Amino acid sequence: MNTATLGALAALGGSALGGITPLISNYLIQRGLTKRELLGRELADRQTLYADFIQFATKVYVNATTKQLDDADDLIALYALVSRIRLFASEPVIKAAEQFAARVTKRYGEAALSMEDLKNETLSPHVDPLHDFSRLCRQEMRSFLPKGTS
Repeated sequence: MNTATLGALAALGGSALGGITPLISNYLIQRGLTKRELLGRELADRQTLYADFIQFATKVYVNATTKQLDDADDLIALYALVSRIRLFASEPVIKAAEQFAARVTKRYGEAALSMEDLKNETLSPHVDPLHDFSRLCRQEMRSFLPKGTS
């Protein structure tokens, strides 16, 4: 091969490499941004669903504790929230939601408490029926964050 051909091939190779480098760089940057955006969206969706579950579950639990089941609408809605949690939550969070729903269902079959009894029970240090669920949700959410941030 003569030096002119070799020089031309080297120039073409350098141009091709110089032209493809920004494409690869942009692809990698965009891929990272997309992953972060999807992760952020998933975390926000989970946080909203878990907050909705905690808020609604608290209402249903108090109703189950203070009165008998008049209609099953609240119980149906609670199990629908549990099913939504099953769509993407970790196994420990799913189990905690299922256990809470079972606890509420069982509670509807027991005698209703007076408001005074409910107040006394709530003020005792061991009563927080959603403690396990909220603790496991917090652990799950933290597992998505990079190490060293919490």
